Amino acid sequence: MSDIFLSYRRQDTLSATGRLADRLEQHFGRQRVFRDYDSIVAGSDFVKAIDGAIRMSTVVLAIVGPDWLEARDAQGRRRLDEAGDFVRLEIESALRAELPVIPVLVEGAKMPAAAALPPSLEPFTRCQAVELSESRWRDDADRLIASLQSQFAIESEAPPLAEGGEGRVDVFSRFALDMLELGVHPCRLIARRQTGHALDHIRAFLFVVACLLLGNMGLVFGLGLPGPVSWLVVGELFGLILIALLSVPLTLAWRVCGARTDFRQVTLIYSYLYGGGWLGFCSGALMIAMGLQIVDPEIFERYLAIFRMPLPLPDRMQYAQALLQGEMIGPAVGMTVIASLLWLITASWTVVAWGAFRQSFGVGHWRAAAATLLWLASLAGVVGFAAWAGEVAGGAPQLAPMVRSGG
Repeated sequence: MSDIFLSYRRQDTLSATGRLADRLEQHFGRQRVFRDYDSIVAGSDFVKAIDGAIRMSTVVLAIVGPDWLEARDAQGRRRLDEAGDFVRLEIESALRAELPVIPVLVEGAKMPAAAALPPSLEPFTRCQAVELSESRWRDDADRLIASLQSQFAIESEAPPLAEGGEGRVDVFSRFALDMLELGVHPCRLIARRQTGHALDHIRAFLFVVACLLLGNMGLVFGLGLPGPVSWLVVGELFGLILIALLSVPLTLAWRVCGARTDFRQVTLIYSYLYGGGWLGFCSGALMIAMGLQIVDPEIFERYLAIFRMPLPLPDRMQYAQALLQGEMIGPAVGMTVIASLLWLITASWTVVAWGAFRQSFGVGHWRAAAATLLWLASLAGVVGFAAWAGEVAGGAPQLAPMVRSGG
């Protein structure tokens, strides 16, 4: 998926669009610029490919030339008036997705008036346009590139073009922007983090490590657990191992359902989902812990002491549950309500973000649902088998005295 989507009409601005695309690809890299004939795989559904590319983009550049408004088909009908016109569909799709749309005026073109456009395109006239003139082409293109870098944090291996650092986006600003977009448009960000470079997997790894660390720190220090460093290390390793283990049956489930994917791609996507979900879960748990500590500052010390008692585990669990229920008054109840809302938001976000698998693998809703259900069924089978094995192992020592007494 690309960051910059170029919308243009071939009979109007083919040459100017190619010139601009070459300049953008030179600076940002070819994988970050989408051109229809150059970015769609042969045999793909053109309409679906265009729609998916727009929804996953960061910004849409609508190249407007002298004939953009009045271009007509063989029958003399204006193309923009046709519901199936690709330029119209592209801009409509971008506006529906609330993507930034930048009209780029070339070859002396002017912005069309709202009255001259179909009603669905009227918001396009309110988009701030930029002009690329023939006499100042390189300078205008450089200003556009600097604007894309500064406003939308589109990454590039090339240095920023604007003087005085206007086009520079530091690591922390880019991370903040990525976190914001991950929260609002998770599928879009995850899709753009799959360029095929090794850096994609490094970013996913660093992201999930940071999420695990932040979530675990909140739980460890919020609960006042002894030996916090040990808990953090164990929690980090456990989370990473769990992601790898859960990704194996998930990869198999997608392959069974016909998706062409591999373990690395599944792990990359799942890392973002797991990291975001873990942060949401830990935030809710921390809210409940804060509420309980307001009621009883020593509650977790007494809670941990229960598990050190020489009692069977079911009894210890029952006593611990009774302790927490007894403290569910006043502030603890209020914080639990807030935590429940956070968990509900996190669950909704996870469902939306799960769509990144379907969009990345290019499969339909039914096939995606089948893969998800197959994965959940495999997990349920593993958990059920582990529970059965635990019961068998727990009952084995109790049989030994019976065998000896009977003998």
